[in-house]
Amino acid sequence: MNSPVDSDLLQDLRLDAEEQLPRCEQLLIELEQHADDSERLAELFRLLHSLKGNIGMVGLHALLPLPQAMEDILAALRSRQLRFDSLLGDILLLSFDRLRQHLQAVYAGALDYQPDTDCAQLAIALHELAGTATTQQANARQRLLLQLAPGSALQPNATPESPPDCARLLERYDIPADADVQFCLTLMQAIEQRSRYWQGRGLRLLHLTLAINQQGGRVVDPAQLAVATCLHDLGMAFLPLHVLHKESRLSREEVQHIRSHPRLGHDLLRRLERWEDAAEIVLHHQEHADGQGYPRGLREVEIHPGALILAIADTFDARTHERAHQTLSKRPRLRAILEINNLAGRQFSAHWVEVFNHTLQQQPQLAHL
Repeated sequence: MNSPVDSDLLQDLRLDAEEQLPRCEQLLIELEQHADDSERLAELFRLLHSLKGNIGMVGLHALLPLPQAMEDILAALRSRQLRFDSLLGDILLLSFDRLRQHLQAVYAGALDYQPDTDCAQLAIALHELAGTATTQQANARQRLLLQLAPGSALQPNATPESPPDCARLLERYDIPADADVQFCLTLMQAIEQRSRYWQGRGLRLLHLTLAINQQGGRVVDPAQLAVATCLHDLGMAFLPLHVLHKESRLSREEVQHIRSHPRLGHDLLRRLERWEDAAEIVLHHQEHADGQGYPRGLREVEIHPGALILAIADTFDARTHERAHQTLSKRPRLRAILEINNLAGRQFSAHWVEVFNHTLQQQPQLAHL
């Protein structure tokens, strides 16, 4: 960019982008559940086209190939040449994030700002993806996603990355490693063997729930929260494997089986003395802030705060790892964070979502476990 940026035009771009980019991200998340929704696709296309026009109006011509290539993808989706899936959604989400980063560099006062070579390469890759044959789309999308988020790659048959060991984790949060706690940790490891999707999950959740609680003022006794985190899906472990691993739509009876797991875990944990809070956290961890959860349909003020914390951590881990065994890659952290924030005040406590955000800002390594 050889000429100075008009400050008024730049301010207009900034104000518009601050509204357009979050809406684009929200639409991408919604499209994952409504892939054939032409109205959502049309709105996403309009927003991106408007943003591209504003970028050109300001004179950031070197940046234009990126939104143009993203527009090519959306045009191919609208014409049914491409089909939307979670891989493509993640690619577009990360592309919007890259575009945001470039715009922020301009806002910061880089009057002679020029996009780096990665930006140009991404634009070329997106343009090529838009024209890739249907039979080659899956491999092309996987390669591009790994280019955008290289840290998401998993090695076949590799042992999951281990967070700090249990002893150090308990010590960090002043949790006595008594017989009950040790028993629950052992049960957690046994539960993880029940499903290939659960391996390594317990320690990741322990690390995140305890950190969120600490960031939020330690409102929940760490030992109670740790035990609940270890055993929150104990009831799920007793469900038939064909239900746990079913990829097609669950029957009404199977849904009832799934929804029974908080109460089953609660009833088993109540058999241990002095773990009443942990049992209540397990019972409440599928309740929603707006009262639409289960098993009791409680609202936020009625839900144990430990359960509000656990629900966020559990969803974050589930979203980042939900595709790992099919694609050998974790989903982008940005995708999970945006989904959780979009559901603040509905599925999740808005207060604890804010604490979750601060926790990841203060300890970004938690998002990489």
